[in-house]
Amino acid sequence: MDRRTFLSRLTYLFSFLTATLISLPFFRFLFGFSSGTETNRWYKLIALDSPELSEEVSRVRCTRVVRQGWQSSITEEIVWVRKKQDGSFIIFDPHCTHLGCAVSWESKDRKFHCPCHGGVYDADGNRIEGPPPRPLQRYETKVADGALMIGKLRNS
Repeated sequence: MDRRTFLSRLTYLFSFLTATLISLPFFRFLFGFSSGTETNRWYKLIALDSPELSEEVSRVRCTRVVRQGWQSSITEEIVWVRKKQDGSFIIFDPHCTHLGCAVSWESKDRKFHCPCHGGVYDADGNRIEGPPPRPLQRYETKVADGALMIGKLRNS
């Protein structure tokens, strides 16, 4: 192989590698990226024998990995956990569906209240009164290895 052929092939190789690296984000945008890591994972929320879990609604801290674009970060959130009579659990997102204000649980009347605009939800997260258009959003839940696991936020 002479020098001209070698340099020509080397130029084609570098051009191909450069074009591939430049086009990867474009193809990722077109076909989506499904790594199946953070977005589909289940996280341990709390042990089932924890004193925090009761018939009432409990406020529980949740540490999760959140993916935003190309970055992943660890965040700490608050969720509301309700243990139902049949032993199953409901995990609520703590934000009002009206404008995203933080809701609080009032144990005396067994309702969630949004302090900003007067939204009220029952113990199952259903809208009772006020401006919220939808019930409280719920997370996917499952019980595994003696712990309550939290999954993705379900669209309501």
